[in-house]
Amino acid sequence: MNEIKDCGIFDANFVTRLYELPLTNREKEVMVHLAKGKTNKQISKDLLLSPSTIRNHISNIFTKLKISNRSQATAIAIYSGLLTPESFMETGETILKAKVEVQ
Repeated sequence: MNEIKDCGIFDANFVTRLYELPLTNREKEVMVHLAKGKTNKQISKDLLLSPSTIRNHISNIFTKLKISNRSQATAIAIYSGLLTPESFMETGETILKAKVEVQ
């Protein structure tokens, strides 16, 4: 484990960032919308903010969490508990369940 940590492949602070998100309440709110797959324009419409403000919030989220894309933000939102199945139901959105066939 130390070998992986020393070579820079493993980020030891990742788990800490999941439980102690250094984000403002507004950034967390933006992150939930982002994790639901919404575009900056959709988020700005939902939160009544300008698209440039949303872009700045997302940039701050990426910087604070040391991530570089929306997929990573989505994973953190899920693992930290910000995004739950119930959060989809609160807004009337539906969750599509994949049918898995066992062979």
